[in-house]
Amino acid sequence: MEFSVGDKVVHPYHGPGRITSKEYKEFLDGKKTYYVIEIPVSELTVYVPRRKVDQVGMRAAMSRAKLASVLEKLASQPRSLPKDYKERQEQVWEKLKTGHVMQTAEVVRDLVWHKHREHLTKKDMDLLAQGTERLAAEMALVLGVDMTDMEKQIESTVAAAIASETATESLQSQLPSQAN
Repeated sequence: MEFSVGDKVVHPYHGPGRITSKEYKEFLDGKKTYYVIEIPVSELTVYVPRRKVDQVGMRAAMSRAKLASVLEKLASQPRSLPKDYKERQEQVWEKLKTGHVMQTAEVVRDLVWHKHREHLTKKDMDLLAQGTERLAAEMALVLGVDMTDMEKQIESTVAAAIASETATESLQSQLPSQAN
């Protein structure tokens, strides 16, 4: 995939940023082109060889239109996570390390619901924080707003879904059971 200076991109390990320049470096086997990416969340500058963009998994940041789908994913019913913490953390990490926005949204949604229903270990909480940060950073980059606002948006979206589910469960428990 080819990118240009100014493009908003997501590095699967470092998160979202903007390509600030292209640099050309001379090596014994020839000249190589690197994308220089500023990652504001971690205050990093990352150099990605142009020829390894696909191998690294770097992608264009989501579009504004995709943002609605991300919010819908956060508000949707969660998938059950494994009760075994090692299995759960491995499953969550596999999704997070892809850097795909919808998988990150699923991780955040599922971990928040799991926290509501049971509990999260310290590592689970770290994975939730990492997923939330990456998701909020990409949303903020796309919209040109503060990341803190996006973290609040993520939190309120999932909290509203949980509150709605809890209210529905409460109403259902108050209905008289029907005997056959």
